[in-house]
Amino acid sequence: MPSYYDENFGFYEIEDQDDVDFYFANQEKSIAKKCNGCGRNVKLLPDYVYCNSCADTIERGGELPEFD
Repeated sequence: MPSYYDENFGFYEIEDQDDVDFYFANQEKSIAKKCNGCGRNVKLLPDYVYCNSCADTIERGGELPEFD
């Protein structure tokens, strides 16, 4: 089964066509923006401000690096 990854949710656990449809729907809604955590340019859903890597770090109680 193919793997899917994006900066909104990380790796997707694909179990059926609904999962694939969800992935592609999120890709269509995502826009290019700068992550508020690491400063990288990524594609995120409009309401999101952190990429998946930064969100995981925050959820685990870690600190984000400072960037200019």
